[in-house]
Amino acid sequence: MRVIDAPYDEAVRQAATLAEVDPDALLVQDTSWPGYEDVPRWIVDGYATLFDETADQAANLGAGIDLVVVPAGVGSLAHAAVLFSRSRAGCRVVAVEPDVAACLRASLAAGAPTTVPTGSTSMAGLNCGTPSYLAWADLERGLAGAVVVDETAATQAISELAALGVDSGPCGAASLAALRVLAAEPARSLLGLGPDSSVVLLNTEGSDASG
Repeated sequence: MRVIDAPYDEAVRQAATLAEVDPDALLVQDTSWPGYEDVPRWIVDGYATLFDETADQAANLGAGIDLVVVPAGVGSLAHAAVLFSRSRAGCRVVAVEPDVAACLRASLAAGAPTTVPTGSTSMAGLNCGTPSYLAWADLERGLAGAVVVDETAATQAISELAALGVDSGPCGAASLAALRVLAAEPARSLLGLGPDSSVVLLNTEGSDASG
């Protein structure tokens, strides 16, 4: 193992460089770039299982799925969510990012993949500065938007989920923090959310104490 004092994007670059020069190395990474797409595509395919299971559970509850709120780093999990939403009429997907690493929001605003500088955040798994090359085209077409949340909102969401018996770390709790934003105007009306809406929140990690 090599530990480097650098942002996520640089860690990915260094890992890719090491893998290129070692014939026994295999790079397993969910972000992608031209020439490195097969493994990230398989990872997105694996993520799709989550949404198939979610759809089955919703059906058993007699519920539809109106909105999926998904934590996004490079956007591969969000990519799977967007692909899932295509098969369900009226289902929208919104990504959530830390305020110090909002590369999807910047990219959607620019209409092209955009790299942003990243900062320090407890939402470490989302602290990514560049969207995945493979995911971008579908994210641009399929995301209803990207919400940015700060440390305070994520921390509060952890407490709210814990009170409901849901173990979550900052990345997972970011979904609930984003829903607080989406449930307020003007986002509420833009997304058509109401008392009968069914919302799926992706919780991508447990607390450190539980592993």
